Amino acid sequence: MSKSLKLVSIIIAVSGFALAQGGWTYVEDFKLGSNPHGVVVDGNGRIWLGFYAYTDTLGLPDDTIRIAPIYVFEPNGDHASFSPIQFLTIGGVTDTIATFCRGLSLDNNGNVLFTGNQVLYRINYMTGEGMQKYVYPYASGSLTEAASDANGFTYLTKVVPGGDPTVILDDAFDLYDFVMDSTFTIQRSIVVSPNGNDVYIGTIYSGDNGVRHYHSDDGPDGTYALVDTLGTTYDNTGAVVMNMWAQCLDWDADGNLWVGTYWDVGANDFMGWYALDPDQDWMIVDSIGANAGNPTTDPVPPVGGTFYSPRGIAFSADGMTAYTADFDGGAVKKWSSTVSIDPEIQQVPVTYRLFQNYPNPFNPTTLIPFEILESGLVNLTVFDMLGREVSTLIKKRMDPGHYEVLFDATGLAAGMYIYKLEMDFKLASKRMMYVK
Repeated sequence: MSKSLKLVSIIIAVSGFALAQGGWTYVEDFKLGSNPHGVVVDGNGRIWLGFYAYTDTLGLPDDTIRIAPIYVFEPNGDHASFSPIQFLTIGGVTDTIATFCRGLSLDNNGNVLFTGNQVLYRINYMTGEGMQKYVYPYASGSLTEAASDANGFTYLTKVVPGGDPTVILDDAFDLYDFVMDSTFTIQRSIVVSPNGNDVYIGTIYSGDNGVRHYHSDDGPDGTYALVDTLGTTYDNTGAVVMNMWAQCLDWDADGNLWVGTYWDVGANDFMGWYALDPDQDWMIVDSIGANAGNPTTDPVPPVGGTFYSPRGIAFSADGMTAYTADFDGGAVKKWSSTVSIDPEIQQVPVTYRLFQNYPNPFNPTTLIPFEILESGLVNLTVFDMLGREVSTLIKKRMDPGHYEVLFDATGLAAGMYIYKLEMDFKLASKRMMYVK
């Protein structure tokens, strides 16, 4: 079994084009509430939210029943016409939504999959009406966020299955087959490739945390086998350097796998939001915001672009807006992408090349290589994930040649840093990981 994760960033100036990128900018706390546990954006651009808590009541003449509705908002923050969803009627039977949300996802037709304690609902994203219901029959308790492939199969298991199966349901929510007959790890989320050949399960609080990758050449009609565990870095002796506890998993429109991992991990483990690119050997190619720490020791709600506990991420259709659910922080945050193409510099030839630092991860020093193709003014600067400059390594005119510059992180906090090289109004950047 191979286990690898290379740390890399998006290269901003490549193939003769210059892109200006600033990553993700915090916009606002879109909605506040107790323990948000799911977020999706539907085909109409509406934002669906689910909470792992009672957030409303049904007032009756002689009683008040606590419920956990599903909330649906327009992009401007107003409720959709059918929000909140307090009841779902399926097959003539009406359920009150009192089960806590365990995840929200979209099926192959854009309808919403809502999971709770032992139950999965399919909801029409146009009307908010119930379509289908599945009750996990093998044991009681919370289910994971569900996943759907392009053929309409749905994948689902238990958060703490204790030997219960990971099921595959057909389009009618009838049992079709199993990814695994017995699962003993702990997980909250599943995603699947469009063709159903690859299933990814985020593993937490287990001996081998990360994203477990199962493959079947024939998808649901074949046999799945564990082929890899993504998200954990190893040194050349095979010892674990950093773990990526995969609390939640979601795809973006570019096919990158976003992994959310939070404060309750080892001292040197990943904490935050990371996008892994399957076309680049699952390299880290993006991230959002910064982890605010441990809410049990720092019980102050995160502000701005900080968060405690990732528990779901969703993107607008154009990929320029993201919504992140922070479980312990009690907020769904809205972010704006500042990635853009400047039409005036698109065709400017690249005059330098920026390479990945090595070693990476590093402690406490690393070398940053780059190549200058034409003479010019060069700026090489290091920033933290909040955009604060921590070091200017070079700011001078340089002649063509290959260079390697030493960066010493002594005195800085462990974590992800960005190094940027600017020359002739063109910018390139990469990420590097400092571990202690």
